[in-house]
Amino acid sequence: MPATLQSVIQQLLLPPGLGIVLTLAGLLLWRAEWRGGRPLLGLGLLALLLPALNVVAEPLAHSLEREVRDVPLAVGRADAIVVLGGGRLPGRADDGGHDALNARTHERVRHAARLHRDTGLPLLVSGGSPGAAAGRRSEAELMSAALEGDHNVPVRWLENTSRNTCENAIHSRQRLQGSGVEHVLVVTQAMHMPRALACFRRAGLAADPAPTGFRGPTGDGRRVHDFLPRVDALETSRFALREWLARAALPWRDRLPGGGDPD
Repeated sequence: MPATLQSVIQQLLLPPGLGIVLTLAGLLLWRAEWRGGRPLLGLGLLALLLPALNVVAEPLAHSLEREVRDVPLAVGRADAIVVLGGGRLPGRADDGGHDALNARTHERVRHAARLHRDTGLPLLVSGGSPGAAAGRRSEAELMSAALEGDHNVPVRWLENTSRNTCENAIHSRQRLQGSGVEHVLVVTQAMHMPRALACFRRAGLAADPAPTGFRGPTGDGRRVHDFLPRVDALETSRFALREWLARAALPWRDRLPGGGDPD
């Protein structure tokens, strides 16, 4: 499936895209006096509201994070740390056109830096340049610059050709061949970790989780703002639903043109 078409479908299936489509369709059908217009409008409004509430977003996050929440850090059997790229912010002309890491990738980089200091394990950063024009730095290069420049942490290996999670795993295994590394700790968000580990298993590289960025319930009880729409809750819901869609597609990714893995 072409990357552009895949992106469009993804935008339409995930919040807030699905809610917008259903709401607009409901309005049009209601104005056309079709009896299904009003229920469709109500469904669209719910699809817009519910993902933006913490009472919905946190359980969605927990449905993925619970698989790695209580897993102890397997430092004793790991030979290296692999940090997965999580996206970039395109550079603007008034800022020299230089791309930057997004907040999700910065979170992974900070966690990897702390983990390196605690364990002394060497780092591999993994992430290519999906759709990037010639001359733009890969995510791996951006992560390496952040680790070495902002955190004073060295990067031993740089994998800058992967386009998605499963390619992160395959190309990292290839990059580590001959290095003596047989077991790695994978750094990514907790919601993304189950799918990432599945990709590493498929690639034949032994991996254990070193998750960051938990977004599930904290156990502090519910507060008023948990029942009010919030941008961060919408982002959490979107991330979780995207992971469930990607996990559902994982068994078929090798049969689809372009790999079928959106991230």
